[in-house]
Amino acid sequence: MHELNSGNSTSTGEVVAATGGVITRIVRYGILLAQLAAAGLKLRGLSEQVRSTYRYIEGCSASVDRLAEQMAGLQVDVDTVSEHHGAAAVMRGVLADAEAMASATEDLAVLFEHTAAAHEADYGSVAAAAGVMPVPMANAEFYSNR
Repeated sequence: MHELNSGNSTSTGEVVAATGGVITRIVRYGILLAQLAAAGLKLRGLSEQVRSTYRYIEGCSASVDRLAEQMAGLQVDVDTVSEHHGAAAVMRGVLADAEAMASATEDLAVLFEHTAAAHEADYGSVAAAAGVMPVPMANAEFYSNR
């Protein structure tokens, strides 16, 4: 009986060790998907922040132009009025760059989401099957050339 128990405990130990490896891989897979999704969400948030800043700067440039027109109406010197119009023009000049950056960031967010979906499509069923395997999973090196 002792030999039988001894054999079972070794076999059980191997199964537990192999299961731990499978669980670790499944956890890593889940973490990877979560990180890809989080990166996509953060990039979408960044894109919205850029656009929000864009709207603020657009409002500032309009305000500075109105101020310059008021100064011109009050007969403030031409150089001061010109400097204010110039500052407003600089503000408007960066708006195109800001919109391009927001669009690129949004595109990157979409790519992260597509990567997560593709990864899940490619490996989701494998991870699910590995999680419920009744036998120990082979060493990862076995699968490296597949």
